[in-house]
Amino acid sequence: MLWLGCTLWRLQVFRMRARLPGNWVKAGLLVSTAAGVYLARGSLVGLDAGAALLVAAFVLKMLEMNNRRDARVLIFLGFFCVAVGYLFEDNLLWALFSLLPIAALLAALIGLQQSDLASKSSDTLKLAFKLMAQAVPLMLLLFLFFPRLDPLWSLPQPSNKGVTGLSDNMAPGDMAELSKSPALVFRASFEGLIPARNQLYWRGLTLEQFDGRRWSQSARAQTVQIPQWQKRGDPLAYSIVMEASGRPWLPSLDVAETQLPDVRQMSDFRLQRRRPVEQSLLYAVQSWPQSIRDPQPGEQIQRQDLQLPVKGNPQARQWADELRRRYSTPQDLVAGMLA
Repeated sequence: MLWLGCTLWRLQVFRMRARLPGNWVKAGLLVSTAAGVYLARGSLVGLDAGAALLVAAFVLKMLEMNNRRDARVLIFLGFFCVAVGYLFEDNLLWALFSLLPIAALLAALIGLQQSDLASKSSDTLKLAFKLMAQAVPLMLLLFLFFPRLDPLWSLPQPSNKGVTGLSDNMAPGDMAELSKSPALVFRASFEGLIPARNQLYWRGLTLEQFDGRRWSQSARAQTVQIPQWQKRGDPLAYSIVMEASGRPWLPSLDVAETQLPDVRQMSDFRLQRRRPVEQSLLYAVQSWPQSIRDPQPGEQIQRQDLQLPVKGNPQARQWADELRRRYSTPQDLVAGMLA
């Protein structure tokens, strides 16, 4: 939306139907953009937030551009934005796609050094592609023979999968990696007796969307709508020291409450922080294992939780049929699987 709004505004300025924004408008846009990045990323520091701020600065610079110097700054910011993209994507498809913005920026830089009547825009674009083609041999030589030195500094780069092996989408092979990881995820200290082992079901993330190969979050699980549940029985009081994971998920026993101000209970009863856990975090939790969750689950929830892909693993489906024949009711089946 920011890019679209700034582009349309700049086009109207070019067509002399609008004026360049004043200082107060630019200051308001800058503050609003920074606030949006903070709300989306939970911080203004770090690789994700820094990249978002750089792209936002590039877009906002279009509204401020008024002379050749501003145009050069905008072009150089564009080159930096393309380079930042390689921090997140390093596949061949992205490399080929990045040639298009590089060619456009290079053509703009060439045209900036020419007079208005020097050449057509198509000639400038051809020259940009010609220069890029001439640089390919040098690029290949540097890629093959130049030593890859360690950087002088580094930033923590979040990955799609944390040290625990847990991700927002998983396949059976990912679960195998989880069992091999020696990394510490969290430590829990209970006030009183420790519950039995079969009651230590730690809810970190709910994956209820299945496509036949991978499990992922459903749209319902990603909403902040407060779920319906009733407290019942004696609560369990405990404290958790969560290690840095780069993810906002906080493990807890069902059904949990915490007094941390930046933690929300999601619609699937898990606890989620507003920002990722980048360092060790201590939080106190109360859980009600005997609570009644969703006394009357809606039709949409039942349809979501019972959906299956058209095709699937025949052995898994055969095993499911055997379980249904072994247990008379769905409640008995679930109890048998959790025993």
